[in-house]
Amino acid sequence: MSSLKILGYTKDCRTNTSVVYAEILMNDYLSLVGTDFDKFEIQRKRVEPKKYARLKDDISKGALLPGITLAIDYLKVNMFLDSVESQDSETLQMTLNKSEDIYILDGLQRSYIIKDLVDEGIVFQKEQKILLEIWFEEKIEHLIYRLIVLNSGQKPMSMRHQVELLFMTLKRDIEKEIPGLEIYLEKEATIRNHSNKFPFDRIVNGYYSYITKSPEIERDNLVVKKMNEDDILSSKEEELNGSYSLFIKYLKFYTSIDIEFYRIYSNNNGDLSSFKNWLAEENTINAFFAALGKYATEDRKIKRVDTSLEKLYSELKESREGGNHDPFFLKHFKEIKGGIDSKKVNVGYGTRKLIMEGFREFFMNEGEESFLECWKSSAS
Repeated sequence: MSSLKILGYTKDCRTNTSVVYAEILMNDYLSLVGTDFDKFEIQRKRVEPKKYARLKDDISKGALLPGITLAIDYLKVNMFLDSVESQDSETLQMTLNKSEDIYILDGLQRSYIIKDLVDEGIVFQKEQKILLEIWFEEKIEHLIYRLIVLNSGQKPMSMRHQVELLFMTLKRDIEKEIPGLEIYLEKEATIRNHSNKFPFDRIVNGYYSYITKSPEIERDNLVVKKMNEDDILSSKEEELNGSYSLFIKYLKFYTSIDIEFYRIYSNNNGDLSSFKNWLAEENTINAFFAALGKYATEDRKIKRVDTSLEKLYSELKESREGGNHDPFFLKHFKEIKGGIDSKKVNVGYGTRKLIMEGFREFFMNEGEESFLECWKSSAS
């Protein structure tokens, strides 16, 4: 029987989120959270174990760790709420012990160390415990606010990781919202063999590019990066919710366009078939959503974007297959991209800027200009 014991109940008064404090013996911790940590911390890399050698040694000698924060899958939270609200600790402990819907919100590296020690045959001391903080959040808007804003001021996490945690929780919801969309993980070692199939980290980076209005995930200019992120962190909950809703709206557009794009380019008779996955490339995704973030800032401009994307989708839908049909003028785009002087500018940066400005031109002109003219304008 698990040693999990509920210690107390509280609420986050800002979001009205129920929070439970608990403790569990070190020897039982892995049975509660499982050992497949990638299931919870999607795409997050493990830190080099050598950096935690001292902590590992301390744990093996019985040290009390800082508390670990867990959360319940927001789609399954309602299964726990009756017990939480009535503070029925016995029932809650039983439900948590049987649940497979617990994920690690903060404490991944400590969990890896515990697993390493278990794998090495270490038996923890009889009374050695871990303190747990368990969040029961069922509303997406509160989750967005908490992960992006509140956590950034309390925990040493980057905003990029905040966004990653958010999408870890929303992945299934996004796939449900956009039928046919397949978001796969890097560890699955899959290949993109059809449209509407995107790596998880590129969807995350697309949203990050959208809210920061920049395609540069790793910025050399840390001051500019901080200024962009500070603008977001000062946003109100309603503004963050609105930006997320718009992102999902345009992700739907993007995936619809990708279906027709993939059909046209994969059936191209020339070398243009090599572009069939262009909309799934990181540079393209980041640049497209950064262009949206920079341009679609008011109702009038959002309407222009909608008009341009609706027009683009209709034209692609009616486009023929075969031949050398190139509605995005990617052959010319490749030539223009080849003109980037690598001695003066980083090619990756130059490519993202070229694509971003090209899409922004397309939005500004409500889709009336061809992509050839947009690429030429963005390169000038």
